[in-house]
Amino acid sequence: MTMLIALVQAVTAKAVSAAAHEAQFCFNFKSELEKMKKWLGKMNCLVVDADKNLKLSDQETIKKYLSELREVIYEADNALTDCLIREEKKKKNKFFSCLLPLDPVFPHKMGRRLTNINSDMRDVHDELVKYLSASAAAQHSSMSQPISSSRPFVCSLNPHKTYGLDGDIEKLKGWILNGDEKEQAMNCIGIVGMGGLGKTTLAQKLFNDSQILAHFEKTMWVCVSENFCERGILKKLLNKVNVETSSLDSDEILRRLINVLNGKSYLIVLDDVWPYRNKSDWLNDLCSKLPTSVSKSSCIIITTRNEHVAQTMVLRNTQIHYHKPLKNEDSWDLFSEYAFRKSKGECPGDHFKDVSVNILKKCGGLPLAIKTLGSLLSEKVGSPSEWTDISDKFHELTKEGKTDSVINSLQLSYDELPFTSLKQCLLCLSIYPEDFEIDAEQLIHWWVGEGLVQQQGSNTAIELGYKYLAELVNRCLLELVDRRWYDGKVYKCKIHDMVREVIIKIAGEEAFCIFNEQGKLMQKHEQDEQKPRWFRISEDMDDDEKELEDNPKLRTFFLMSSPPNNFGKNFRFLESLRVLDLSYSKVVEDSSSLSPVTCAEDLFRDISSLQRLACLNLSGTQIREVTSSIKKLLNLQLLVLKGCKELVKIHQSIKCLKRLIVLDLGDCPLVCLPKGLGSLCLLQELTGFKVVNPAKTQGCALRELSELKQLRVLRIVLSADTEISQDEMGILSRISNLKVLTIDAEECKERETLGKLDGLKMPPNLRELYVRNYHSKTMPNWFHPAKLSRLQYLCVENCDIVRLTSDESPWKNVEGLCLKLLRFEEDWENLRKIMPALRYMEISSCFEFKNFPCSVGQRGVWTKQS
Repeated sequence: MTMLIALVQAVTAKAVSAAAHEAQFCFNFKSELEKMKKWLGKMNCLVVDADKNLKLSDQETIKKYLSELREVIYEADNALTDCLIREEKKKKNKFFSCLLPLDPVFPHKMGRRLTNINSDMRDVHDELVKYLSASAAAQHSSMSQPISSSRPFVCSLNPHKTYGLDGDIEKLKGWILNGDEKEQAMNCIGIVGMGGLGKTTLAQKLFNDSQILAHFEKTMWVCVSENFCERGILKKLLNKVNVETSSLDSDEILRRLINVLNGKSYLIVLDDVWPYRNKSDWLNDLCSKLPTSVSKSSCIIITTRNEHVAQTMVLRNTQIHYHKPLKNEDSWDLFSEYAFRKSKGECPGDHFKDVSVNILKKCGGLPLAIKTLGSLLSEKVGSPSEWTDISDKFHELTKEGKTDSVINSLQLSYDELPFTSLKQCLLCLSIYPEDFEIDAEQLIHWWVGEGLVQQQGSNTAIELGYKYLAELVNRCLLELVDRRWYDGKVYKCKIHDMVREVIIKIAGEEAFCIFNEQGKLMQKHEQDEQKPRWFRISEDMDDDEKELEDNPKLRTFFLMSSPPNNFGKNFRFLESLRVLDLSYSKVVEDSSSLSPVTCAEDLFRDISSLQRLACLNLSGTQIREVTSSIKKLLNLQLLVLKGCKELVKIHQSIKCLKRLIVLDLGDCPLVCLPKGLGSLCLLQELTGFKVVNPAKTQGCALRELSELKQLRVLRIVLSADTEISQDEMGILSRISNLKVLTIDAEECKERETLGKLDGLKMPPNLRELYVRNYHSKTMPNWFHPAKLSRLQYLCVENCDIVRLTSDESPWKNVEGLCLKLLRFEEDWENLRKIMPALRYMEISSCFEFKNFPCSVGQRGVWTKQS
């Protein structure tokens, strides 16, 4: 359902675009596009309504209609994509179009095709409306009853015993009891973590601690939960101090609460706070209105699944506790208490221990999951084989509803995601193997290529993708592996096994992936031959699953192992494919390899049959050339060739890819890029651009970049032959939308050459600057606060400079700084003066840097305390 809502919205946007392009076509074609736009609008409202009714009606009937609708919408998406490809072909052949029309029957064929799609859409719409109307009437009485949602609960066998919390309790008690009372008349503390992690248990231990109880005169606990009422929260707080509230309005309740607490020390716990739309400000406002006293400290503790909520409500980030999963030893102790309760926590044998260790790995230190599975297994302790079956078929427990308490708890986090596109982005992670470290850029390219994330206003799709990823991390649905702490930009992440179970369940229900009882991906359903829309091949799969099957519905394919036999030959049967990711797989190997070799010409010939392809990732492969066949991929929007160490040539036909928004050639040994890149007017990111001497090569000159008006990110490499003419010095300053610039002089060893670049003019709106391998003792003239007035983040790496600037001019807007491998003779106090807005700094291998409060050898990080 989630993906269908988002799909309807995405296809609607594409219909609008196609209608604009095809205005000159025959009336039938144009009118059918207009009808499609109207039907898609109706479908959007209807699907949202159906989603609400899923909980109240015959789910299977609604799912049947929605499945039919999904097929129609995907066919509409394919048809509209073909319209846009047709438009690109017309542009490509515009010189001859007046003499010889390109496929003159296309408009008539497409008109009939759209007519059929609209007819199918209308039929499904009418049937679904009829069913929902009848269902609503039948369900009216039950719908009038309030629907309560209670938190999944597993009773503790020993409520006085905790596992892995002692250190956390002492730390938080120190924050509560030992703070400077004059400075902290109102002390705010946040506890952040994913669902089922034990945040509430930790807060309860603090709330009931004897020292805490003795410290405060009043204590109040309120479970805020996912849908709170302002008056209800106020009533609960006042009821906790035995004041009747039944006849009072919200303002009067608040006044009485303030009177009761005035002049007293008090502890309030707000448990399970969510990022409510239009309501989070109310909680902040409530906390600010509560009375404080200089002589008596009070404390508010919030527990939340959302990091941003804690950062908003807690005044100092140093008082946010990020609750971690249990360590292995504590997980075992908790599991033993529940699973081996009949033997008083003692494991009855080695077999049980081996199986338990495997099950605990699936739980990933999540207390709620450990308790749930321990309780389930305790009834089967007499049967080792049943334990083994549960371990082998862990995924089956979810389908059978035996882990509902865990799944429901985690699904709350999924259900409360603020908008549909964020939900669909999370579902994509179901395709990755367990414990896989996911590259953020690769993931976002997938989202954009399939149309799950689209440009909104001034935010590009890539920029929006990073915001979505950060939001999923903030909500504790993803685990961080690597990030830029200055602004939270995620580089790598992982997904907790139990969260993965939730999204596997949903992705399976929505027919995007197919999983067996072990939770492994399959290419078709065993019973009804249904095939997935997302699939990957990896080393952990059985050999018979590694053969890529014919699948006209497949939209995303990842290869994470050596390619199967006749791999590329099957591409012609993947007519709906939008995303093809072969990064770091051995699709092209060197001649010394004993494996079958696919030459670049064969590879691109096979790929060129994927007419609707939008994202192609060949990072890290051993291709030596991008051949002329690339020109056939007229729908291609992202081409990623990062780290292709053998790549020496790109055919000039790449300039035919007018829809390209990302071209990544980073860390490739190309001498130059082909001429004509300036014609790629939609390009937003260009990585690996070689600045060459036009007199010595036939490559793309720097002046061509001035045509790229949409460019946001540019990473250039200065080569040994770099030469910039006087009229090119101002080229970068003409790219007014450029926000991120990297200048890497690794291939330029001559200081004389670097000196000739002093006249460069920087982009006016530059926000991030990365300078690498600039081997000169002083930075160039353009590296100055006056010429980088809007810069917010600066990274200088492996340069010979001893100071950031030759004078003391302040970098007024720089908030983040990264220094690596520098012979830096700067002083920390002086650096703070010239960078007054600095709030984050990372440093490593800068041994001459003086008085820095952290290590300057190994990675040291300083963060300004709020």
